Amino acid sequence: CLTALPFSHLNLRRNPFGELNVHERTVLAVVELRTALQHLTMSRSVVQIVGEKGNGKTTHLLALATHFASASYVHIPEGERIAIPKTGEPILIDEAQRLTLMQRWQVFRSNRRLILGTHTDFEKDLRRAARSVLTIAADQFTNESRIHTLLNARVQSARRTDGSIPTITRQTASKLFAQFGSDIRSIEHSLYHTFQQLRDIQDV
Repeated sequence: CLTALPFSHLNLRRNPFGELNVHERTVLAVVELRTALQHLTMSRSVVQIVGEKGNGKTTHLLALATHFASASYVHIPEGERIAIPKTGEPILIDEAQRLTLMQRWQVFRSNRRLILGTHTDFEKDLRRAARSVLTIAADQFTNESRIHTLLNARVQSARRTDGSIPTITRQTASKLFAQFGSDIRSIEHSLYHTFQQLRDIQDV
């Protein structure tokens, strides 16, 4: 007999809360970009997305990048030094708090528009470099309603065929928000284990 496909019993192609690739994360982003995009119409403008780990900084950056055909994106891993691209605008720097002092001085004083994902608020340094700065808290729109929407979007993205699939209830979204706050990554990690053990299509 044929072996059942993983998660076919839930009418899903995979665990919806597993790791996503860049394209999937961008498509599933639930973020407000209008104010940031308007600010970036100005020369030498900077948008910095400030927040803790798991709060959606990278999601914001990837969503913003789709609006600029010539954008350059760089992620700075912990403990590593990464060269900043010399071409592309705006330049998006993920984990910008890991820039070296020299890189920070060069990048902040350049004429290129910047989009920063950072744990550290650089607004004072950027204004000192005569930059026009918009600071956005990565979790500013994170509430129970947004959590509920993005979690069910993740489940929908893993749908196998037409028909019923598991649904994240508003009550569960509320409990997860109460437990983890705006740490979306931890919420997704918790649901990953829930879906690993789910045996039937049901409300979660």
